[in-house]
Amino acid sequence: MTDNPTPRYDNETRGIAMMLGASVCFASMGYFIKKLTADFSTMEIIFMRNLITMLIIFGAMVIVRPVSRGGKPFLLLMRGVYGIGAMIAYFYAISVMHLASAATFSKTSPLFTALIAILVMKEKTDWRVWAAIGVGFGGVLFILKPGGEVPPMGYAAGILCGVLAAFAYTTVRGLADYYDARMVVFVFSLVGVAASLVYFGFLWLTGDARYSDWNFLPTGIHLTYFILSGILASAAQFLMSKSYYYGRASLMGSISYTELVFSVFTGYLAGDGMPDLLSFFGMLLVFVSGVLIVQARKK
Repeated sequence: MTDNPTPRYDNETRGIAMMLGASVCFASMGYFIKKLTADFSTMEIIFMRNLITMLIIFGAMVIVRPVSRGGKPFLLLMRGVYGIGAMIAYFYAISVMHLASAATFSKTSPLFTALIAILVMKEKTDWRVWAAIGVGFGGVLFILKPGGEVPPMGYAAGILCGVLAAFAYTTVRGLADYYDARMVVFVFSLVGVAASLVYFGFLWLTGDARYSDWNFLPTGIHLTYFILSGILASAAQFLMSKSYYYGRASLMGSISYTELVFSVFTGYLAGDGMPDLLSFFGMLLVFVSGVLIVQARKK
């Protein structure tokens, strides 16, 4: 038994406000990650971002102890592995393309979740889901521009982010009845810190001076950016979780796509400029397909 409250849907306005707040927080976190990519590698950002989040979640669990019955340690670990893999791909994508485009790739996870449910879990579906999946992948094609400024690895990372996020969300379904949500996020962050340290250790063994005396640790404005990104990520996770308590999952899932709109704005502030018309159209198609999938699969 967990301490997750029974959902109540009598105040969806509050749920919508919370999901909008979560979208703003996620997009704002993206702004700080984008700024940090100029001076830090993807794994350095992964390390600091997850270390700060882990400390925040640990403090929250000390104040209010989690109540979890446990029993699914492998599934809990795999959620962390999938989630960190998606985060690595997402942060790398942010470093090489517009923030809004990277956020759009991350929002393709419902497409892949639907495919996993259909092809792996043998979930029955109808033509609307298939049509929405087709629309979504059509949007991805509009964002992909072979031969453009973004390296192929950037696009590959964007797609991989969506795939791994889909696996992560699928495993979360199996964890909800066994672990407090904070424990899931804590293990996720712990996996990120551990993976980063293994990576740093390998570079140290190869003689990379940056990791021999911890020269990569941030100070000044960079440290502030890392702290703010961790706080925003924690706030976003909290608001998103609470929004599903107050509103229907189908509605909250649809509202979550407003993150793409906010990411256009925060990306512009971070120096990205505005995405071109083809990218905008692709983002719109992914937005529509995600909403259609969420709405179709609620039935």
